[in-house]
Amino acid sequence: MSLAPRVSALAPFRIRAFRYQWPADLTTSWAFEMETLILGWYVLVETGSVLLLTVFASLQHIGTLIAPMFGVMGDRFGHRNVLCAMRTFYALLATTLMTFTLMGELTPVHVFIIAGLMGLVRPSDIGMRAALVADTMPRAQLIGAMSIQRTTQDSARVMGALTGAALVLWLGMAHTYMVIVGFYGCALMLSLKV
Repeated sequence: MSLAPRVSALAPFRIRAFRYQWPADLTTSWAFEMETLILGWYVLVETGSVLLLTVFASLQHIGTLIAPMFGVMGDRFGHRNVLCAMRTFYALLATTLMTFTLMGELTPVHVFIIAGLMGLVRPSDIGMRAALVADTMPRAQLIGAMSIQRTTQDSARVMGALTGAALVLWLGMAHTYMVIVGFYGCALMLSLKV
C-alpha cells in the first residue's frame, strides 16, 4: 500500500511566482472590497435611493458577459500580462475617483461611470488569478495554492470591508482612496514580478 507524500499547507510559497502573486492578489482583493463598500455607501448617502444602490451593485458584474474574452486574451498574450493590464486599469480608475474626490467634484454620475468601467474588467480577475496559479504551480502543489487563494479572497471580504469603513471614518473618502490607489499600485508591482 502506497501513501501519497504529505505536502505542507505552505508549500506553494516555495514557488517564487506564488510568493509575489499571493500578496498582489491579497492587496487587489482588499482594494476591491474597500471600493465596493465606500462607493456603495457614497451612492446611498448622496442619492438616498436603494434603487440606485442596486444599479451600482449591478454595474460591478456587467463584465461577466465579456469574461470569456479575457480568457482568450490570457491564452494569447499570457495570463500575467493580462492580469497586469487589468491591475493598471484598476489603478487608473481609482486614481480618477481619488482626483474627483480631492477636487470636491465627485458626483454619483462619476461613480456610476467608473463602476461600469470597473465592472467590465473585475469579474474576470479571479479567473485570471486562477489561470496564472495553474501556469506557475507544480501539479503537486496546485490544490494547496488554490486553497490559499480562496482563503485570501474570503478573508479580504471581511478585512477589506472593515478597513475601508474604518479608513473612511478616520481619514475621509479622499485619503482612503489614496490608500486604495496604493494597494492597486502595490498589486501591479508585485504582479510584474510573477
